[in-house]
Amino acid sequence: MISMRNRIGLHGAYFLGMAGIGFTLPYLPLYLTREGLSDRSIGFVSTLAALASLVQYPVGIWSDRLARRKPFLLVAFGTLAGATFLLRRDHNPFLLGVLVILFAENGVCRAVVESLTGAVASASAPLGETASALGALRFWKPTGIVLMALAGSWIARTQGIAAILVPLIVIQSLAFVFVMFLQESPYDAGVRRDITTSAQRAGGTWNDAALWTFILAMVLFHVANAPGGLYLSLHMQRSLGATDSMIPYAFVMSMCAWMVVVRPVGVLADRWGRRPLLIAAWAIMSLRLALAALATTPWQLIMNQSLDGVANAMFAVPAAAWVTDRLGDPGRAGEAQAIVGTSLVLGSAIGPAASALVVDAVGYRGLFLILAGVGAVATLVIAFFIPETLVLSTRLDDRDAPALQPLHASTLGDVPASSS
Repeated sequence: MISMRNRIGLHGAYFLGMAGIGFTLPYLPLYLTREGLSDRSIGFVSTLAALASLVQYPVGIWSDRLARRKPFLLVAFGTLAGATFLLRRDHNPFLLGVLVILFAENGVCRAVVESLTGAVASASAPLGETASALGALRFWKPTGIVLMALAGSWIARTQGIAAILVPLIVIQSLAFVFVMFLQESPYDAGVRRDITTSAQRAGGTWNDAALWTFILAMVLFHVANAPGGLYLSLHMQRSLGATDSMIPYAFVMSMCAWMVVVRPVGVLADRWGRRPLLIAAWAIMSLRLALAALATTPWQLIMNQSLDGVANAMFAVPAAAWVTDRLGDPGRAGEAQAIVGTSLVLGSAIGPAASALVVDAVGYRGLFLILAGVGAVATLVIAFFIPETLVLSTRLDDRDAPALQPLHASTLGDVPASSS
C-alpha cells in the first residue's frame, strides 16, 4: 500500500507534469506554425518525438532491475522543466524541433513519466485493485490539463500564445520538486505475489500470441487517435473558422469527460473485467473520429470531444491493467507500463507520419474518415482476438475478497481451492 507521503509525491508530480499538455494539445501546433514550421514539418517532428519516446521501454526494464523509479523520474521532470524554459527563448526551427521531442505530449519526458508513475501505482496496489490504483493516478492527468487549458485560454486572449509558457515553466519545475517526496526501498523479490500467467507457463511472455495481438490493437488505436489530436485545432481554425480562444474548449471538453470517467473505469475494470471496457474504448474512439469528419461548426467538434475523453480514459486504465495481468508479476510493473507506452509511441509515430503524407490530398475531413476506418479495424481485433484476463472469484464466501482475480490458474484448469 502506498504511503501518504508517496501518494502526495506521486500524484502531485504527475498532476503538475501532465498539466503542460494543456498547452501542447490546443496551442503547440499553432505556436510552431507561427514560428515558421509547416503542417508537414509539425507532423514530422511529432513522429520523431514519438520514436524517441521508445526509450521508455529500456528505462522501464532498467527500473524493474534496480527496483527504483525515482532517479528516472527526477531526470525526466528536470529535463521537461528545462525544455519548457528553452522553448520560449529559442526560435531556430531545428532547435524548436529538438525541444518538441522532449516537451511534446508523447515526447520523451512525458512518456517516461507516464510509464514510471503507472509502474509505481500498480506495483504498490493491493491484489485485485491494480486498475483502481491506476484510475486514481490517471485522474490527475485531465485535471491538470483542464486547469492549464482554461488558464491558457485567458492568457492567449489577453497576452498571446507564447505568454502561456511563462507560468508553465514554474508548473513543470514544481513537478520536479514534488517527485522528490517519493521514498523508495529496493524491491524484495521474495515477496512477489504468486501469480503466473498461462503465457509464461507456455514458454515466456514474448511467445504469448494474445499479448502480441493486444500490442497490435494498441498501436492501431494510436495510429487513429494521435493524428486526430494533432490536426484538430488546425481543422477547427481552417475548416470551421474557430478563433484562438475557442480551441482550448475542445480539449477541455475531452479532459472533463476523462476526469469524470477514469476513476469509475478503474473500479469497474477490477469488478467486471478488462475486456468489455476495452471493446467500448476502441469503438468510441472510432465513432468520435467519424463524427469529427461530419462536424459543420466549431461547437459540434467541441461537444464531440467528450467522446475522445471517454475513449482515452477507457483505454488508459484497462489496457495497462490487462498487460499487468498478463505479465503476472508486480516486479515487472515497469515493463508492463512500458509495453503500453511503447505501443502508444509506435502508433503516435506511424499515425502522424502517414497523415502528413495524405492530409494535403484528402483534407481534414477526409483524414478523419480514414482514421475512423483504422479505428474500426482495431475494434474488431479487440472484439474477436483479445481474451479476458480476470475471472470471477471462486471465494464467494469472502466478502473482503475482490470480485475479480487475475486470470492465471483458471486457463489451465487449476483454480486453487478456497481456504476456510
